[in-house]
Amino acid sequence: MIDPVEDDDRSLATQVQYRMMETLSEQNKALQEEIAQRKKLHQEVIDTNASLEQRVQRRTKELQQSNRQLNDELVRRKQAEERLAHLANTDELTGINNRRSFFSKGEKLITNPDNVSCFFLLIDLDHFKLINDTHGHAIGDLVLETVGKHIEGSVRTSGARPSTHASDIAGRLGGEEFGVLLVSDDLATAILVAERIRETLAETIIEVGNDTITVTGSFGLTEYIVGEGLDEFYQRADKACYGAKDAGRNCLVIERIEANSRSGTKEAVDRPDGTVDHGTN
Repeated sequence: MIDPVEDDDRSLATQVQYRMMETLSEQNKALQEEIAQRKKLHQEVIDTNASLEQRVQRRTKELQQSNRQLNDELVRRKQAEERLAHLANTDELTGINNRRSFFSKGEKLITNPDNVSCFFLLIDLDHFKLINDTHGHAIGDLVLETVGKHIEGSVRTSGARPSTHASDIAGRLGGEEFGVLLVSDDLATAILVAERIRETLAETIIEVGNDTITVTGSFGLTEYIVGEGLDEFYQRADKACYGAKDAGRNCLVIERIEANSRSGTKEAVDRPDGTVDHGTN
C-alpha cells in the first residue's frame, strides 16, 4: 500500500521538475530567438557594410574620374595659355622673339641687380627689298626664316654669363631688322659672336628654282652704358648699323665706349677705327 504522503511528495517533485523543464525550454527558446535575432542583425550589418563599400568604391571611381577630367582640363588650359604666350611673344615667321618680347626681356636684362654687362648687336639685311621685288614675298619670307634660324643657332641661350646665368636674347625687330643682346664682359667675345653670325649669313645659299640667293647683313654693335634706357641703347646700335651700310654693307661697325664714359656719357670713335670690314654687298 502506497503512503499518501509519499505519493504527494513524488507528485510535487514531478511538478517542480516539469516546471523547471518548461522554464529551461522557454529560456532555451528565448536564447535561440536572441541568437537568431543577433544573426539577423549581424547579417544586416554585413549587408549594410557591403552596400556602403560598394557605394564608397563607386563614389571613389566617380571622384577619380572627375579628378582625371579636371587634371586633363587643367593641362589643356595650361598648354593653351603657353601657346597663347608663345604666340604673343614669338615672331610667327622666324620663331624667335618678336619686337615686344625682345624689348621686354631686354629691359629685365639691363636692369638686372647683378649689373649684367651686355652688347646690342643690330642686324639689317642688305638689299632685302630687291629680293622681295625679284623673287616675291614668299621667297623673302623664306630668307627671313632662314636668317632667324641662323641667328638663334649662333647666340648662347643658356648661361652666357655663368656668374649670373644670364643668356643672350635674339629677336626680329621688324621687317628685315634683327637684334641680339649679347651678354659678355668683354668686347672681344661680342665681336666673335657678331662675326660668326655675319659669316654664317654670308655663306648661306638659298636655292630658288634654278637660281640662288645669297644673304648678307649690315651689323652695328655697341656696349651698354649703366643707367641708360633700352631705347637709347637701341638707337646707338642703330647708328652703328647705319655706319656699316655707309661702309659698304656686309660688315660690322662697333661703337666703342671709353672706360671713363661708362657711367653715362657716350663717345663713339671714328668709324674707320670701329669697323670690321669683310667685303661689300
